Amino acid sequence: MKKLIKLGLLGVGLIGKRHAEIILKSKKAKLVAIADPDDSTESYANKIGVKRFKNLSEMLSSSSLDGVIIATPNNLHLEHGLDCIEKGIPSLIEKPLSSSASDAEIISKAASDRDIPVLVGHHRRHNPIIIAAKKIVDSGEIGDIRSFHANCWLFKPAEYFAESIWRTKKGAGPVSVNLVHDIDLLRYLCGEVISVQAQTVKSRRGHENEDVASVLLRFENDIVGTISVSDTIVSPWSWELTAKENHAYPPTSESCYTFGGDHGSLSVPDLTTWKNKGKRGWWEPIHSTKHSVISTDPLINQIDHFCSVIKGATPPLISAEEGLKNLKVLEGIYESVESGQTFRIT
Repeated sequence: MKKLIKLGLLGVGLIGKRHAEIILKSKKAKLVAIADPDDSTESYANKIGVKRFKNLSEMLSSSSLDGVIIATPNNLHLEHGLDCIEKGIPSLIEKPLSSSASDAEIISKAASDRDIPVLVGHHRRHNPIIIAAKKIVDSGEIGDIRSFHANCWLFKPAEYFAESIWRTKKGAGPVSVNLVHDIDLLRYLCGEVISVQAQTVKSRRGHENEDVASVLLRFENDIVGTISVSDTIVSPWSWELTAKENHAYPPTSESCYTFGGDHGSLSVPDLTTWKNKGKRGWWEPIHSTKHSVISTDPLINQIDHFCSVIKGATPPLISAEEGLKNLKVLEGIYESVESGQTFRIT
């Protein structure tokens, strides 16, 4: 019988419990401990049959762990990430890597200096849809990508904000909460971002953050594309509703990303390519081909990958350095909004 990777979970909120559910189903990992200062987590720990500790320090000193999943608020990622690195324990840190690029850089440098792997929880990269899209793009099937459009339009109801007051505060709008996922995928599929231009609209709900944003991204390979995001629009065009990876969201048959190449176009997540069969031209017939994939849960795939990272069998797919690059783009968006100018990513 194969030895299971022993994992600890720090933070038992919404996403933390989702991680716990996934690990309990895993054939490669075993959840042995959770840590959270909220005393209500004691009953949850008893329910799932694991030890509960009040903080990371207690959990690390009292448990023999192969890795830790950090699902605490963003502003605590630096402290908790460094604690794991100092103890020589690999970690999976929920996205975004930290609350600022400067903090993310500290984590990235510490992980590199100590040679302790950090995997950032941008779980969508582990989705077979994205893996297939990457293969299509890299194969040259649609030629060189010239542009793209990414849509993230969704409507968050009042109870979403009532559950956690931090969701109404500055820095918790759809740009930082939702768009960071899209930035990661666009970098993965298109390359590195060199500049951004952005505009946001202040929340109509009276919150401290934005509720609409549009972003123009330029990549180092001359791809120029746009992202539109809002948490006040009722629509079928968001990853949540189109990717069918989380049953909490009712699925639609739409796509939320389109990539335009000089030999064809690709829509994602439906993985449909559009091409001229012969001569390229707007007067020529255009035909579609739908690519198929075997659907698997990206969160399960992520845990399996984390186990491989812990064993040293593979490097992190989304390293701390990758998480840092995503945050630099995210902060560039806010810098562009504040200045009204194009912001260069360095």
